[in-house]
Amino acid sequence: MAPESDSAPYAGHLTVFFASQTGNAESISRNIHEQALEKGFKSLHFVLNDFAKVDWDKEECLVFVVSTTGDGDPPDNSTKFWRHLRKLKGVGLTKAKFAILGLGDTNYDNFCQTAKRLDTRLQELGASPFYARGLADDATGLEETVDPWIKDMWPALAQIVISTSSAQGSPQPQTTKLEEEIVKDIIEQQEHDHSSHITSEKTATTAPAMDSVVKETGAVDTLVEGVKGLSVAAGLTSAVPAAGYHIDVDFSTMANHTTLTALPRVPNANLKITNVETTTTAPTGKQAKLIPSFIQTPTRLMSAKINSVQCLTPETALKRTLSVEFGFDDDLDYSPGDSFGIWAPNDDSLVRGVLAALSVTDEDINKLVKLEGEDIPTHLQPVHSATLLDIFRYSVDLTTAPKKANIRLYADHATDAAEKQKLMFMASKQGVDVFNAFRAQSPTLLDILHTFPSVKVPVARVIETLPPMQPRYYSITNSPLAKHGHRRWSCAFNVVAYELPEGIKRRGVCTPWLDELSSKVPFGKTVTTGFADVRLPVFVKPNETKFNLPSDTTTPVIMIGPGTGVAPFIGFLEHRAEQRKIKKRLVNIGVGSRRQHLDDLFGDMWLFFGCRHRERDWLFRSQMEEYKQEGVLTELHVAVSREEDVPNSGKYVQDLLRKEGKRIWNLLDKKGALIYVCGDAKGMAKSVNDELINVLVEYGGFEKTAALLELNKWAQEKRYLRDLWA
Repeated sequence: MAPESDSAPYAGHLTVFFASQTGNAESISRNIHEQALEKGFKSLHFVLNDFAKVDWDKEECLVFVVSTTGDGDPPDNSTKFWRHLRKLKGVGLTKAKFAILGLGDTNYDNFCQTAKRLDTRLQELGASPFYARGLADDATGLEETVDPWIKDMWPALAQIVISTSSAQGSPQPQTTKLEEEIVKDIIEQQEHDHSSHITSEKTATTAPAMDSVVKETGAVDTLVEGVKGLSVAAGLTSAVPAAGYHIDVDFSTMANHTTLTALPRVPNANLKITNVETTTTAPTGKQAKLIPSFIQTPTRLMSAKINSVQCLTPETALKRTLSVEFGFDDDLDYSPGDSFGIWAPNDDSLVRGVLAALSVTDEDINKLVKLEGEDIPTHLQPVHSATLLDIFRYSVDLTTAPKKANIRLYADHATDAAEKQKLMFMASKQGVDVFNAFRAQSPTLLDILHTFPSVKVPVARVIETLPPMQPRYYSITNSPLAKHGHRRWSCAFNVVAYELPEGIKRRGVCTPWLDELSSKVPFGKTVTTGFADVRLPVFVKPNETKFNLPSDTTTPVIMIGPGTGVAPFIGFLEHRAEQRKIKKRLVNIGVGSRRQHLDDLFGDMWLFFGCRHRERDWLFRSQMEEYKQEGVLTELHVAVSREEDVPNSGKYVQDLLRKEGKRIWNLLDKKGALIYVCGDAKGMAKSVNDELINVLVEYGGFEKTAALLELNKWAQEKRYLRDLWA
């Protein structure tokens, strides 16, 4: 934390850091920072990559809220901090006391890995925890852990102030009378809470009290002008505003409660929307489709055209799967296994429906505004000149199910007493079952406003409290060594569009948009025309996991990827096929001893693929069979889950691993094979991990615990690599 002038820091000074991929950790850390200020602490708030803004030698009290992304990786906005942390030597943080709140998802094996690593590293550097580490699980609801963890942190922090100020010979000044009163109040309040058996974030509300409405001033952010030449010529037409769905849930249990507890704190209103003074008007027509420059990406944002589209599955398949190739004007630097991001907009009819529900006029939609305010969310800070239409298209997430804090905010702005009570009930501890049932229907913001029409939230509060829009990531399925490979890459994905049992239709953000941009091509032949005017914003995703082929071509690889999880392995195979062509030309120069058998230069490539029906969703079948025939693919094992009596098959990929366990162990033990797993983290990846443990136990002679540790070691050594999603 940065020291104040003319005074040394002391434990009443608090620095709150966050590392966030989707915005949850940032929102929670801001909540802690704001509460600290309200309770009388002197607090600062930073993203971890801004670590240089504080004087670490003088830091006394640190709170970290960190999420985990991918297969145990730190968020993008903390990578600089981690590089710095790895370079530090000795125990230079002996003054610092810290608390860590980790956010994760138990669908992934490396649950809250960032928080665990940070805890270990800080203690190695001499810092000591003043409060027990918290690990929140998004699979069951972050609030279950986050809210009580924050509530119980304050008295622990207050004790730090007392112990520090009374330490003999302490270099920091004694606390003032006012500060002593603050910490005593916190401790007394905690004791009162325990004696009264009141749980997390005590805010008890009776039915009459729910009539009160928190009055907050509105403020809005702005989009900056679009990046020149980067546009989407389709998909952003002036769509008819969507109406939204009514979300039906059973509120009958509400009658059993007269008091509500554990109501979340509503974030402070920091954001202000002001008009941009300009003699020009916001661009319209074709110019209005420019991608706004406030979009922030970890690498350079590029303009991609669509070269070709192929639908890989017939109408009888459960999922519609597309293979899309993108083209570029300049050469690209990438490797098979790398991923790229697409910054897709929210559906235009959804955006216009939300703006209409928020009573934003057609005239105001296209006015240039800017977003201002202290400590506003980081994704809003670059918005200096943009329209509300583009802010809602590109900056905020309108489709992610709401958090309890959002529901509480909407309750504060509901003018109908019955609607206010329902919203307050959902946000409380007593209404958790109703809240979960509500979230299970994946309500969009428009659905919430449609279900509770008396909710009139200022536009600024909506923008400030919605999670940030996220890019969508896809694995590259081709090789830069192939023809024109440095000016193109391709991907494969399922189009996310489905219907809930309640009859509500849901769709993803990016994949239906790409399907519409490519005119929903039919199954079969690859389409290469009709996309001339389409340009998309894309960027290369930094590869932190090293999910790439080994540089030593003799190293065997075992690839496991059912469904669209096979996508990066198609790139692996194309790359190896091109490497074999190059090597074949080289080794055929000369005669006699200078000639070498081609297969000796390349290790085995085994692929375990899974599908439902061979004729409906065996993706890239012709390519796989061709690579097998050419000798590029050594062994191809296909699991078929919805067909019976398929020769040499199993139901799932883990069944095939069990069948080939002895030979797999031989590849791992005798030849040092690498294992790659891509696909669903919740089901497939866990089952595959369990089966690999069984292979080590049955054929490697490991005890089960030792086998688990061995797999973890292989993961650290980049011998067991996974690219997973929930």
